[in-house]
Amino acid sequence: MPVNITDFLEEKSGLIKKNDLQKVKNLKQIFISINQHLYGKLKYTDTDTRARSKQIINLLLCKLVDEINKKKDEEMEFCLKNGETIDQLYERILNFFNKYVRQRYKDIIDENEQITLTKELIFLVVQELQYISLLQSSKDILSDAFEIFVSKILKDEAGQFFTPHNIVRFMVNYLNPEVNSKILDPACGHGGFLLESKEVLWSKIESEEKRIKSISNLYGIDKDLFLAKISKLYLEILSNGRSNIFCEDTLDPKNYRDEARGIIKNDNFDYILTNPPFGVKIPINDKGILENYQLGHVWKNVDDRWEIQYKLVKQQAPQVLFIERCIQLLNDGGKLAIVLPEGIFGNPTDRYIWEYLTSKGKILGIISLDQNTFQPYTCNKTSILFFEKLINVPEDYKIDFAIVENVGHDKDGKVLYKMKKDGSKKLNSAGDPIINDDLKDLHLRMREAEEFDYLKEQKIFKIKYSQIKNKIFIPIYYTGVEKTLKKLANEKRFTLLTIKDLVAKKIIYANKGGYIPRGDEIGSNLYGLGSIPFIRTSEINNWEINLDSYKKTSEEVYEQYKLKQNIEEGDILLVKDGGPNLIGKTAFITELDTKIIIQSHIYQIKILVNEEFIDPYLILFLLNLDIVQKQIQAITFVQGTIATIGNRIMDVVLPIPSEINKRKEISEFIRKIIYSKIDNKKKIQNLSLNTFNK
Repeated sequence: MPVNITDFLEEKSGLIKKNDLQKVKNLKQIFISINQHLYGKLKYTDTDTRARSKQIINLLLCKLVDEINKKKDEEMEFCLKNGETIDQLYERILNFFNKYVRQRYKDIIDENEQITLTKELIFLVVQELQYISLLQSSKDILSDAFEIFVSKILKDEAGQFFTPHNIVRFMVNYLNPEVNSKILDPACGHGGFLLESKEVLWSKIESEEKRIKSISNLYGIDKDLFLAKISKLYLEILSNGRSNIFCEDTLDPKNYRDEARGIIKNDNFDYILTNPPFGVKIPINDKGILENYQLGHVWKNVDDRWEIQYKLVKQQAPQVLFIERCIQLLNDGGKLAIVLPEGIFGNPTDRYIWEYLTSKGKILGIISLDQNTFQPYTCNKTSILFFEKLINVPEDYKIDFAIVENVGHDKDGKVLYKMKKDGSKKLNSAGDPIINDDLKDLHLRMREAEEFDYLKEQKIFKIKYSQIKNKIFIPIYYTGVEKTLKKLANEKRFTLLTIKDLVAKKIIYANKGGYIPRGDEIGSNLYGLGSIPFIRTSEINNWEINLDSYKKTSEEVYEQYKLKQNIEEGDILLVKDGGPNLIGKTAFITELDTKIIIQSHIYQIKILVNEEFIDPYLILFLLNLDIVQKQIQAITFVQGTIATIGNRIMDVVLPIPSEINKRKEISEFIRKIIYSKIDNKKKIQNLSLNTFNK
């Protein structure tokens, strides 16, 4: 039976004072519940979800202002009152917004701004939140609200992802900004980094007057007018100070309006903390913007050193230009904390970025974040870069590295707790379950970290800049690869050779460009034309090829690729890109598998006849060793859901047994496994009713 809202107001409501408000442990879950109710009511009628999301934020600001302005024993306005009709509630909330939010912050909120939610929706939100204290329930109320109500819209429109509060808190605490320093977020969103910076600054200031004054040293820019306004409003509501938030395109300073141009100047900020928008769907291709950036130009690798060229790139990812823009804005000695896609930290094609960075200052730290950090909104794997701009860059210095495996939630956003061996949750001294979050106090543990030692198990360590290999700034590369390789290098039983070394020795075949050949894409329009298997990455598993692939093509198409691919018995296929769980899988081409076409995401490793007793069976064995698979994982970089190792395969080191007899022994062992598989396949293929009637 439908609930009569008027009756509910009359029967269920009462007087609510500020000291009646309760803290909730999971404010985000309350917002999720509200959002589900809203979606249920508006599922078939709501055509402007962005406008509705803005209105909900405005309504939450009413609740926030009400809490801040009331004394403990004063009656709250954001509640359902005795004897009040739904129309009266509606009018009262609108009046509150006009008088206490819009009028008080009229320099931020347009005079025509209104809450346009329906009476029923305002009732629903007030009902859900009236007994809850937002201030007690969350350190960053709008972060939780934006994540639920606004994040999907901003992701779809501009590649923006709101940064979880534990990430924000860690980044600010790592830099530990000083009082009177100028702090900027050039992609400020709702102001999370600035709010946390305020908390750190206020912890160092006792005077209320100086606390309020410190807010004038907080600066933010955002391209989205709504976010810029909300950020400014949010900071001023919570601090009673005046911040400096501007709606501009950070990357296009030539077109800043006068007020921003006079304040947002190069070489002017002590700290920058940011999580810029990134993604291939929002590239910067405006030549007027690109020409202002060195990283907007083409770079060329000359004798293992990247050099900038006169020519502009056709387009550049926004996060790359944000790196340079931040460095432009920092003063000498200024420090940067920025969230970036992990690919930047190791992709060979991105190494020019590090050429630029290391010419402008020193790398302070690299923090590799868990894949679930920004879930459930995006699966982009990210890392944090800490950097200090310096005119005089030291030749060598130590860099903080850390691997964060637990961020307090899973891929669905569900909170994860530390567990005992019996499966129960670990509790703190107050009896509350402990969230499984490696970021808690990480900034303190990093200060005490030891130097990298390949004899120790380390997830936090320091490493000298001179020890960085091939501009790879991925912590797991050093803990999972360098450590083991250094151990093996000290053993005479092994000879360590890269695949590039084996190509140079003419043991592994390479094409004219000096790289391992890969397959081709025949086009989906050619599927289903015949019986020739088109082998994709999903058809490779347990050293075998699934010839029953439903992506088959014709003899005519096969003839077009036969000579080019030259698939022969003894070739090894290795998955080079695709799903992260497929990278590094191998298959051995047998006499049963030669009549195929392989996909472009697969390497074709062909072993040439040589005098070092290195044959396909030995190479197959080596490619599947744990240390080699870890290397492949370390050089695999995820962009969204796509992973790739690219030409970094050439840098993979194989621990080849030094003794010839040991190589032969391993080779014979693997050969027997392969031929056993062939024999079993033949038996399966030849099964018939006559098999047991002979």
